[in-house]
Formats: sequence, C-alpha cells, structure tokens
Amino acid sequence: MYSFSGSFTYLIDQKSRLNIPAKFRKELGPENDDTFVISKGFDTCLYAYPSTEWQRVQSELMSLNKIKSKHRNFIRSILRYTIHSKFDRQGRVQIPDTLLDYAEIEKEVEIIGFGTKLELWNPKKLQDIDDNSFDSEDFEDLANDISF
Repeated sequence: MYSFSGSFTYLIDQKSRLNIPAKFRKELGPENDDTFVISKGFDTCLYAYPSTEWQRVQSELMSLNKIKSKHRNFIRSILRYTIHSKFDRQGRVQIPDTLLDYAEIEKEVEIIGFGTKLELWNPKKLQDIDDNSFDSEDFEDLANDISF
C-alpha cells in the first residue's frame, strides 16, 4: 500500500514533461515499472496513480453497471483521457496537453501526496480551494471524526 504525503512545486517544461520528486518515485517499487497512470481528478486537478493502484481503480470503474448511461459516460470520460507515463532518466513524465488544459496547468505545478496517489494542481486553483474549503472549526470537527 502506498502512503504518499507532502507537497512540492515544480515546472512543466516546453515538451509538457513534469519531474516527479524523487521521494515519490522511490515509493513506487519495481512492480510499477517506473510508471504513473495519469487521469482527470476531482476539483480540476490531475491524479497520478502507481500502475498497480490504477489496476485496482480501473477494476472498480469497470464494475459499474454499463447498462446505465451515466455509468458508461463516467467510465468513458475517465478512460479516454487516462495515460500511462513512464519516467525518463531524469524522473520526468509526459503529460498530454488535454490533461494540462483540463487542470488549467500552464507552467507551475503543485504535486501533492494524497495517500495512494498524487494530485497535480495549478497552484492558484489549489490556493483558492484552501482559502474557501473550511475554517478552523470545520478542521477541528473533521479531525475529531478520525481522532486526529
């Protein structure tokens, strides 16, 4: 099981490549073949899954009832933009422009460890969410729910 945590700010280069921090790359293990699976995420960020974790997610996706159009459309909207991206020698992954556009990522990227996956954010959008998501009382209530 993966336990990604922490936050790093990196830049997308002119060829739409992003350097994944060594801390996160080391956590992958050989079973992932130096590969992250990158897909659309919630709140207009991108998710980057280790390939073995993606297999679990994809299995759950495919268990949805494909007779229901809402389920088919959801599966389609995720899978059509999902890519497998293997690190190059410098630890960079290629991210297609369609995904960068979806997340409104231009140059700077905030890479956040989020348990079993990474989130890739436009830093300004992430700051807006941080500023408007909850106050200190909400934080205490949520922390109390899990005995934090």
